[in-house]
Amino acid sequence: MCGACGGPPADWAGPLVSGHRRRWAVARFAGAVCTGVRVRTVPQGWLVSGSTGGARVAPTLDRLLDHVARFLVPTGWDELEAALRDHEHGTGHEDDAHPGYRPPPAPHPPAAVTVMSVPSGGALHLRLAAFGLGVRAFDRRAVALDAPGRAAPFRLLAADGRIVGADPV
Repeated sequence: MCGACGGPPADWAGPLVSGHRRRWAVARFAGAVCTGVRVRTVPQGWLVSGSTGGARVAPTLDRLLDHVARFLVPTGWDELEAALRDHEHGTGHEDDAHPGYRPPPAPHPPAAVTVMSVPSGGALHLRLAAFGLGVRAFDRRAVALDAPGRAAPFRLLAADGRIVGADPV
Protein backbone atom coordinates (compact mmCIF):
# COMPACT_ATOMS: atom_id res chain seq x y z
CA MET A 1 0.00 0.00 0.00
CA CYS A 2 1.27 3.45 -0.77
CA GLY A 3 -0.77 5.03 2.03
CA ALA A 4 -2.24 7.89 0.06
CA CYS A 5 -5.25 6.19 -1.46
CA GLY A 6 -5.19 2.77 0.15
CA GLY A 7 -4.32 1.16 -3.19
CA PRO A 8 -1.16 -0.50 -4.39
CA PRO A 9 1.90 1.69 -4.95
CA ALA A 10 2.29 3.30 -8.36
CA ASP A 11 4.40 1.30 -10.79
CA TRP A 12 6.67 3.39 -13.00
CA ALA A 13 6.87 0.40 -15.36
CA GLY A 14 3.13 -0.31 -15.28
CA PRO A 15 2.31 1.06 -18.73
CA LEU A 16 5.28 -0.80 -20.25
CA VAL A 17 4.43 -4.19 -18.74
CA SER A 18 0.64 -3.81 -18.89
CA GLY A 19 -1.63 -6.49 -20.21
CA HIS A 20 -1.84 -10.17 -19.46
CA ARG A 21 0.46 -11.24 -22.33
CA ARG A 22 3.27 -8.95 -21.26
CA ARG A 23 2.94 -9.81 -17.56
CA TRP A 24 2.84 -13.51 -18.45
CA ALA A 25 6.01 -13.13 -20.57
CA VAL A 26 7.78 -11.35 -17.68
CA ALA A 27 6.67 -14.12 -15.29
CA ARG A 28 7.89 -16.81 -17.65
CA PHE A 29 11.26 -15.09 -18.13
CA ALA A 30 11.79 -14.45 -14.40
CA GLY A 31 10.89 -18.05 -13.59
CA ALA A 32 13.32 -19.31 -16.21
CA VAL A 33 16.36 -17.28 -15.11
CA CYS A 34 15.76 -17.57 -11.35
CA THR A 35 16.03 -20.94 -9.62
CA GLY A 36 13.87 -22.05 -6.73
CA VAL A 37 10.95 -19.76 -7.46
CA ARG A 38 7.78 -19.98 -9.49
CA VAL A 39 6.29 -16.80 -10.93
CA ARG A 40 2.67 -16.58 -12.12
CA THR A 41 0.43 -13.73 -13.10
CA VAL A 42 -2.53 -12.71 -10.97
CA PRO A 43 -4.95 -9.81 -11.44
CA GLN A 44 -2.95 -7.75 -8.92
CA GLY A 45 0.40 -8.33 -10.70
CA TRP A 46 2.52 -11.42 -10.09
CA LEU A 47 2.56 -14.21 -7.53
CA VAL A 48 5.99 -15.46 -6.47
CA SER A 49 6.16 -18.80 -4.67
CA GLY A 50 9.21 -20.50 -3.29
CA SER A 51 10.23 -24.06 -2.61
CA THR A 52 8.81 -23.87 0.92
CA GLY A 53 5.33 -23.19 -0.43
CA GLY A 54 5.20 -19.59 0.76
CA ALA A 55 3.90 -17.05 -1.73
CA ARG A 56 3.95 -13.28 -2.10
CA VAL A 57 2.00 -10.98 -4.37
CA ALA A 58 4.14 -8.49 -6.29
CA PRO A 59 1.90 -5.62 -7.46
CA THR A 60 4.73 -3.80 -9.30
CA LEU A 61 7.64 -4.79 -11.51
CA ASP A 62 10.09 -3.49 -8.90
CA ARG A 63 8.48 -5.62 -6.18
CA LEU A 64 8.61 -8.69 -8.43
CA LEU A 65 12.28 -8.14 -9.16
CA ASP A 66 13.03 -7.55 -5.46
CA HIS A 67 11.47 -10.95 -4.65
CA VAL A 68 13.33 -12.98 -7.29
CA ALA A 69 16.70 -11.23 -7.92
CA ARG A 70 18.58 -13.22 -5.27
CA PHE A 71 17.71 -16.39 -7.21
CA LEU A 72 19.11 -15.11 -10.54
CA VAL A 73 21.30 -17.70 -12.28
CA PRO A 74 23.16 -15.54 -14.88
CA THR A 75 26.13 -13.80 -13.28
CA GLY A 76 26.81 -11.12 -15.88
CA TRP A 77 25.23 -9.03 -18.62
CA ASP A 78 26.33 -11.37 -21.44
CA GLU A 79 24.73 -14.41 -19.80
CA LEU A 80 21.57 -12.45 -19.01
CA GLU A 81 21.40 -11.13 -22.57
CA ALA A 82 21.71 -14.67 -23.95
CA ALA A 83 18.88 -15.91 -21.72
CA LEU A 84 16.81 -12.91 -22.76
CA ARG A 85 17.28 -13.55 -26.48
CA ASP A 86 15.94 -17.07 -26.00
CA HIS A 87 12.72 -15.59 -24.56
CA GLU A 88 12.39 -12.66 -26.97
CA HIS A 89 12.72 -14.65 -30.16
CA GLY A 90 9.37 -15.50 -31.68
CA THR A 91 7.29 -14.66 -28.62
CA GLY A 92 4.88 -12.45 -30.51
CA HIS A 93 5.18 -9.93 -27.67
CA GLU A 94 7.43 -7.46 -29.47
CA ASP A 95 4.68 -4.86 -29.75
CA ASP A 96 5.43 -1.80 -27.64
CA ALA A 97 2.88 -0.98 -24.95
CA HIS A 98 2.11 2.73 -24.71
CA PRO A 99 4.78 3.87 -27.20
CA GLY A 100 4.45 7.50 -26.07
CA TYR A 101 5.12 6.73 -22.40
CA ARG A 102 8.43 7.50 -20.72
CA PRO A 103 9.35 6.43 -17.19
CA PRO A 104 9.57 9.33 -14.72
CA PRO A 105 12.82 11.28 -14.91
CA ALA A 106 15.67 10.54 -12.52
CA PRO A 107 15.89 13.36 -9.95
CA HIS A 108 19.71 13.31 -10.04
CA PRO A 109 20.76 11.39 -13.18
CA PRO A 110 24.07 9.60 -12.64
CA ALA A 111 26.67 9.29 -15.39
CA ALA A 112 25.92 5.73 -16.41
CA VAL A 113 27.45 3.04 -18.61
CA THR A 114 25.03 1.45 -21.10
CA VAL A 115 24.82 -2.28 -20.38
CA MET A 116 21.69 -3.14 -22.36
CA SER A 117 19.70 -1.74 -25.28
CA VAL A 118 16.31 -2.52 -26.75
CA PRO A 119 16.89 -3.61 -30.37
CA SER A 120 14.39 -2.94 -33.10
CA GLY A 121 11.60 -5.46 -32.56
CA GLY A 122 12.93 -6.28 -29.08
CA ALA A 123 10.50 -6.97 -26.27
CA LEU A 124 10.82 -3.87 -24.08
CA HIS A 125 8.91 -5.43 -21.17
CA LEU A 126 11.36 -8.36 -21.04
CA ARG A 127 14.36 -6.05 -21.34
CA LEU A 128 13.06 -3.98 -18.41
CA ALA A 129 12.77 -7.14 -16.31
CA ALA A 130 16.26 -8.34 -17.29
CA PHE A 131 17.80 -4.93 -16.62
CA GLY A 132 16.11 -4.70 -13.22
CA LEU A 133 17.33 -8.18 -12.29
CA GLY A 134 20.89 -7.40 -13.34
CA VAL A 135 21.14 -4.18 -11.35
CA ARG A 136 19.79 -5.91 -8.25
CA ALA A 137 21.80 -9.11 -8.53
CA PHE A 138 25.24 -8.36 -9.93
CA ASP A 139 25.84 -4.76 -11.02
CA ARG A 140 25.37 -1.99 -8.46
CA ARG A 141 27.29 0.69 -10.36
CA ALA A 142 25.55 3.41 -12.41
CA VAL A 143 24.26 1.62 -15.52
CA ALA A 144 21.67 2.28 -18.23
CA LEU A 145 19.26 0.56 -20.55
CA ASP A 146 18.74 2.46 -23.81
CA ALA A 147 15.41 2.35 -25.64
CA PRO A 148 16.14 4.56 -28.69
CA GLY A 149 13.70 3.12 -31.25
CA ARG A 150 10.44 4.03 -29.50
CA ALA A 151 8.09 6.89 -30.32
CA ALA A 152 9.18 8.29 -26.93
CA PRO A 153 12.80 7.14 -26.61
CA PHE A 154 14.38 7.02 -23.17
CA ARG A 155 17.45 5.94 -21.26
CA LEU A 156 16.61 4.10 -18.03
CA LEU A 157 19.15 4.66 -15.27
CA ALA A 158 20.06 2.55 -12.26
CA ALA A 159 22.53 2.99 -9.43
CA ASP A 160 23.22 1.16 -6.17
CA GLY A 161 20.98 -1.72 -7.19
CA ARG A 162 17.87 0.40 -7.85
CA ILE A 163 16.26 1.89 -10.95
CA VAL A 164 16.34 5.65 -10.37
CA GLY A 165 14.44 6.97 -13.39
CA ALA A 166 14.90 7.97 -16.99
CA ASP A 167 16.89 10.43 -19.00
CA PRO A 168 15.11 11.33 -22.27
CA VAL A 169 17.22 10.43 -25.30
